[in-house]
Amino acid sequence: MDNTNLPTTTQNLNPIAVLKKLDTFLKIKEFDKVGHLIIPICNKHAVLTGIDKEIDPFTKEEIAKYTAVHLKNLTFEEIEIAFQNERFNLYDKKSIHYNFFSIDYYVEIITKYKTWKQSQMTIHNIAMNQNLLPEKSNTALEQEKKQIRVEFIKHIFILLKEEKHEYINDAFTLYDDFIEHELIKVDLQQKKDLYAIMLKEVIKEANKKISKSYNINSKKELESFVKKLREKNKNNVVVNKCKAYLVCKSMVGYESVDAILKKINIEI
Repeated sequence: MDNTNLPTTTQNLNPIAVLKKLDTFLKIKEFDKVGHLIIPICNKHAVLTGIDKEIDPFTKEEIAKYTAVHLKNLTFEEIEIAFQNERFNLYDKKSIHYNFFSIDYYVEIITKYKTWKQSQMTIHNIAMNQNLLPEKSNTALEQEKKQIRVEFIKHIFILLKEEKHEYINDAFTLYDDFIEHELIKVDLQQKKDLYAIMLKEVIKEANKKISKSYNINSKKELESFVKKLREKNKNNVVVNKCKAYLVCKSMVGYESVDAILKKINIEI
């Protein structure tokens, strides 16, 4: 499972310290693309928890949507702490994952975190008062977002060049930039052919997970997913896989990350 750098690190902060510093972190709603930030956090937790099955594309899409819509006022640091608390048994009840990282599992942990957060802020008398702290300037916010994007691109490049991955699913978030700056040139027929190949691959992956899953709800979700895939309408999961493949195919043609950043007009 792949991982990437987070907006800020929580490695040297305990949960209460994070709560006391919440106003210094960017909220999730301040990021344009949530998927490539939240999924690596989930991947990290899955690895540390012993889930050896990779999160399937359908679930990744659901997690990204849920996070962007329902958790927009939290921070990515809080998501990290939510998972850390789960691993350290700081909640009243442990969530069962059945070796499968589902959207239900994700929501359950976040819900427990929200309850924990409220109680801890009361116990430690932590007040959320944005006015007491200086706001970051637009320039500072943009610089922070740019740095996150640079680190993400570096991470994808390393996985492709050094670890020899064929492509990284999360790389689809770079597709629009690569098209705009002509790092990707593809015609309509090539898109159709690639979609057909990726559709078969996604269906094969989903059916494999169905055959190995012991969780009834997870099986139903995957069966519903496969049914949607077989419909004539294009599926976003497959489309994003195609985008990821094209981005990664483009990236391996460059000798360095700096060359890519220069092409898409990102100065370090």
